[in-house]
Amino acid sequence: MPPIRLNRRHFLGCSAAAGWAISQGRDVEGALNLPPVRVGLIGLGNRGTALLRSALDLPEAEVVALCDLEERHRRRAQGIAEKARGRRPDDYDDPAALLARDDVEAVLVAVPNCWHITYDASALLAGKHLYAEKPLGLTLRECDALIAEADRRPEQVVHVGFQRRSNPRFREGVELIRSGELGTPLEARASWTSSNGPVDGHNGWLGSREQSGDWMMEQGVHVWDWLHWIAGGPPARAFGTGRRDVFADLRPGRDVTDHYSVTLEWPDGFHASFVHSWVDPADDAFTGISQRVVGTAGGFDFGTGTATFRDRSIPRRALHPGNLPDTRFALSAFLLAIRSAEPVPPPVTLTEARNATLTALLVRKAVDERRVVTRAEIEQAEA
Repeated sequence: MPPIRLNRRHFLGCSAAAGWAISQGRDVEGALNLPPVRVGLIGLGNRGTALLRSALDLPEAEVVALCDLEERHRRRAQGIAEKARGRRPDDYDDPAALLARDDVEAVLVAVPNCWHITYDASALLAGKHLYAEKPLGLTLRECDALIAEADRRPEQVVHVGFQRRSNPRFREGVELIRSGELGTPLEARASWTSSNGPVDGHNGWLGSREQSGDWMMEQGVHVWDWLHWIAGGPPARAFGTGRRDVFADLRPGRDVTDHYSVTLEWPDGFHASFVHSWVDPADDAFTGISQRVVGTAGGFDFGTGTATFRDRSIPRRALHPGNLPDTRFALSAFLLAIRSAEPVPPPVTLTEARNATLTALLVRKAVDERRVVTRAEIEQAEA
């Protein structure tokens, strides 16, 4: 199979980061004429397979190696790659063997959350560029350890899979809020509700708090990062309540919080409410993801990309409506950063990724103890 050549229109069209970099005067043109980045994947479950499909859709990537403990996962992934590119990547059941390959430049890691620190750190120690799935770590200590490893290797690109940061609708929506067009931000209203519970994951890891960190960590970090992005940092306090026993009859050993709600508050008075549930009726009126911000002059719906104003003479505005491949945008930004002649800031910094873990810990404690918990409590406990 001949080498894949980068197509400038596709490259810049797929990457929100590319347009941003060019607008800042960053030199990315040299990256467009270089060969694709040789990529390996560690973890080929649901998320790893989604990353694989997105990477195969990008001419900036050449997938050369795959790793998973399960042979059936490896065979499935090889089949997907062969159908897309006409070639089967090499497969491994040991991550160390993949990381030992000198020709693997970058690694995408999508393993259960409890293994993030192990495999992410191993990739950095092996000299690979790293696309780490969220959360960055299950504790602040894990996050700090990985940040320290990355700081010792500034030449290695490290991105974290908060793909909404690369989604042009989210990027422009946040810019709209920060511009003041919606007035002073008052509150955010969000929900992530499904009828598909209980969701277990491979070998039940999603039903185990020790392995997943609970849903506040596994999924909720996307929402916390979105809120930080809007508010400029993590909240000062939270109050929540929830249930960890809703699937006790079906899964006696399950210990994650499959239904909870939380209120978050920032020092300037901005606040947010969030409902997270796996027990809703199978009806579109109950299920789905909703993320909205209300200000004194209007509101923005990140799901539809619609800005609506209190002044009814101002027409509604739509920003990038419809489904957008934000994982593909995020991977394209990662590959651009590797090939760019100059450093390109990541869509989300490692400190911002750490803050998402911090807020997950804050929310989890607030829900567990059904009381107001402050950020300072979490920071002191994790120190």
